[in-house]
Amino acid sequence: MDLDKIEMQDADIIENAVVGLREIWRKKIIICLITVAGILFALLYVSIFGGGIRYYSSATLFSAVYGSYSATTEGVAAMNRYADLISSSRVCDKAAQELTMYGITAEDLREMVLDEDIRVSGANSNSGAYGYKLTVGTISDDGDQAIDITNAMASAFATELNDLLGSSTIQVMDEAVRYGAFRTMNIFLYLILFGGGAFCVSAGIIFCMGFFSPWARSVTQCERDEDLILGLLPYASDR
Repeated sequence: MDLDKIEMQDADIIENAVVGLREIWRKKIIICLITVAGILFALLYVSIFGGGIRYYSSATLFSAVYGSYSATTEGVAAMNRYADLISSSRVCDKAAQELTMYGITAEDLREMVLDEDIRVSGANSNSGAYGYKLTVGTISDDGDQAIDITNAMASAFATELNDLLGSSTIQVMDEAVRYGAFRTMNIFLYLILFGGGAFCVSAGIIFCMGFFSPWARSVTQCERDEDLILGLLPYASDR
């Protein structure tokens, strides 16, 4: 293939791309309507599947013994090393005894820990980066229940750690007294996904229809293939 043919093919590709972009601009209203339809569909989808609200509550644990730095340090180390005890049978059993009004069992609490609806944050396995305050957090479908579960788990967790240490070093510093609410689905994200997807798909289809069209859609395309020219019309400027 000689250089002239290669240049001709490159020019055809560029011209086809220009035609495709021109088609997008000509049919911008259709693209906008499809984009709006995508956004409306996103709102409908969120209203049906994403209307759930969950609640979060937290309590904090700390280690402190008045006048005894070594005991305090030992308690801090225990909190960090044994943070996984939050999912133990002993902790869950003790907490479940305080939650009988909800009918929550120890197995239910253990499942919540495994699903990370109950978690301990702030712990570190590195002694040089130990957390001096750990947070026990709970996510639940009921706000008051989230508070009660958090306090029960924090108290049971502290009791279990103190049993291991043989002291009362670990204490609940801040009990859960309030809860926060959040939606289970990010509405803004879905608006972007559905709206942006509708825009990209509609614009892409229109571009491809113009790019791969077998019909001549520009003067340049006609000039490169004389077989496409059926006749000539004289041009005269209006005066």
